[in-house]
Amino acid sequence: MLLPQDFRGASPSSLRSSVQALLAAYSVALVFRGTASLQAILLLSAFLLLLFDRRDALGIAWKDARWALGPLLLFSCWIFALCGFWREPPLRSWDPGGWNVQQPWFSLDQWRRDIAQPMIALLCGWWAFREEGARRWLFLIQGGLIFLLAAKGLHQFFLGEIVDGLLQRGTLQIRGFSRDNIFFSYVLLLLTPGALWLVVQFRGRRFSWLPILVLLALVFLNKRRGTWAAVYVEFLVLALGWRRRHLAVFLLGTLLLGSAAYHLRPGWFQRNYDFQRTGRVTILKDYPALAAEAPITGVGFGKDTVVKNYWHRIYQHAHNTFLNRLLELGWPGLAFWVAALAVYAFRFLRGWTQDPAARIGLAFLLAFCVRNLTDDVWIASNAELFWFQIGVLMPPRPESPR
Repeated sequence: MLLPQDFRGASPSSLRSSVQALLAAYSVALVFRGTASLQAILLLSAFLLLLFDRRDALGIAWKDARWALGPLLLFSCWIFALCGFWREPPLRSWDPGGWNVQQPWFSLDQWRRDIAQPMIALLCGWWAFREEGARRWLFLIQGGLIFLLAAKGLHQFFLGEIVDGLLQRGTLQIRGFSRDNIFFSYVLLLLTPGALWLVVQFRGRRFSWLPILVLLALVFLNKRRGTWAAVYVEFLVLALGWRRRHLAVFLLGTLLLGSAAYHLRPGWFQRNYDFQRTGRVTILKDYPALAAEAPITGVGFGKDTVVKNYWHRIYQHAHNTFLNRLLELGWPGLAFWVAALAVYAFRFLRGWTQDPAARIGLAFLLAFCVRNLTDDVWIASNAELFWFQIGVLMPPRPESPR
């Protein structure tokens, strides 16, 4: 049995390799549905190994990453202040398919899942994958996941499941990787940084574009407009660093493709469908007035508030991450949330010219924000993989070499 002193006697390289292997397995587990316990075990194991580093790896990582974790810690403290001092946590009472469910607006388990584990994932990702070689094999593993998704999709195609899904629901979902097509779109979006990094690192190689092309095909078949827009923003940000001629070709091509998509889109893809079927546009119109009722502390926005006003139980949030934060936590909570994202963007922007990973990180961050203008999936495994990828792509401080 290995004891802490055994790890303290290990060489830094072997310890880091062990942490890298655990975190690589953790990133793979985040993509699969139903592996929450395995995810937590792998992340906790990597974090404990990091604590046993002879060079005080946690202190080094915290010194460099505290600029990013600081706003998230303030965000967490604001949640505790609201729930512990300023208001009673309201119960969400709703009826999903015949069950009478009451759950608190906030709980320690929710804090662990939505805030604590993502912050640990960011810290571990930054420390373990600082070297380019470590990043390379991590993203190669994630690139292999893309081909696994494609192979699983082909298997479902031959079984007839994908054909039925595309004809009946107009979208693609691959079983085993998400609970529905919306969460599956996030899985695809979260794999784009690794695929783009492989393109940059293996530029000129014959098959360097293959992972991103397969991923884009899956994104297209998934047919989530928010994901399409997010991926386009990702490529647009990266295109700003290209030569003017290549940038002009990119903009002209997107103009032609956008025009064709607008005129050839199916009925379910049109704006009137949103007004008649989903009501999300109505939510975005109505809820700012609700937020104005308690601008400082928020209204404790829960499922009970939504179900009373809207016909379908799916409306458990505002379908806009910034409006959702305003409803839940008031203007201070929203400010802490935006500050965390702004700090990330600034840090990536500082490394724009020196580090390709910084350019991909900025594009990825902006793309995820765009995707969440019409949704709010910063929780559970989607959030953990997001923070982990941000930590891996995070450039060092100018005075702190990798």
